[in-house]
Amino acid sequence: MIARSVLLTACAIGVLAACSPAEPEEQAPPRAARIEAVEAAATSNQREFVGRVEARLTVDLSFQVGGRLAEFPVSEGELIQQGAMVARLETQDFERARREAQVQLQQARQNLDRQSTLNERGIASDAALEDAQTAYDLRAVALDNARQNLEYATISAPFDGLISRRLVDNYTTVSPGQPVVRIQDISELRVAIQVPESLIAQVDREDKPDMIARFPFLPDQSFTLEYRELVAEPDQASQTYTALFALPDNLPANILPGMTASVTVNLPQTVSANQQGVVAPLSALSSNPDGSFSVWIYDGTTGAVSRRDVLAGPIEGGQVVIHSGLEPGEEIVTAGVTALHEGMLVRPINSSNR
Repeated sequence: MIARSVLLTACAIGVLAACSPAEPEEQAPPRAARIEAVEAAATSNQREFVGRVEARLTVDLSFQVGGRLAEFPVSEGELIQQGAMVARLETQDFERARREAQVQLQQARQNLDRQSTLNERGIASDAALEDAQTAYDLRAVALDNARQNLEYATISAPFDGLISRRLVDNYTTVSPGQPVVRIQDISELRVAIQVPESLIAQVDREDKPDMIARFPFLPDQSFTLEYRELVAEPDQASQTYTALFALPDNLPANILPGMTASVTVNLPQTVSANQQGVVAPLSALSSNPDGSFSVWIYDGTTGAVSRRDVLAGPIEGGQVVIHSGLEPGEEIVTAGVTALHEGMLVRPINSSNR
């Protein structure tokens, strides 16, 4: 009887449990996401760059022979004319080698004359005459080398230029090829700027944009630049290309290589058109299977995100121009976009509390 009562009680409990309402499932908490409002892209056709003044040519001069410096009369910052002496080694050993080579050549000449006379008389063989001729030729070459080494003991300026730096001190013993002094050709000063690859791709090679250089110590003066060359290999770290522009003649004497200039470039209107739209961080872009791009739009009312296709344009400095699909002020997710899905709830964070 007791067992029957227990069984009925258990069944009643089971029926009541089945009739009670189900517990609601816990909803996943919103995912933290970085949200940014996009801004309109600047459409000005002007660009500002930081430039560096460079000499037309910079050369480190060295001796082709080794020895001890005896004369080093040039000073850093000194202007020097082509052909002027820059440095000279002690020449005693080179002069001694030249004299020895001259004596040995005279001896070889005398022996050649003697062998020639004996050969004409039938006393000396043709082989002995050929050996004497070979010995004479070798001594002539040795004399030429000795004279050349004596000339190599002096460095002369290869062009009119500026002594920018003495790389060793006087009376130093130097090796062949060791740089001794740096000379710069400042007949034309140039300004080098680093141009991003996105801008290189937009500017036609035939275009010659107006460029102006200014120096902070000459606030009331500006200098028109003329294009010279573009280094074809980019910097591996920044992926920028070095462009060189010539400064005009008759510059103030206080503009020197190594100085910093502010360079303003007036680009063609076609480049400005390529900048129309809004600017978004490159990290906000998602790739679609068809090769197009999309971004995740954040709805501040619901806290949900939704995917939207966009037309992406030039990339520069970690930013991308969106030509269509976004309006200024709209909020997008700018980090962790690969973890999102349609309708997902997110919680905005900023860089200070990530």
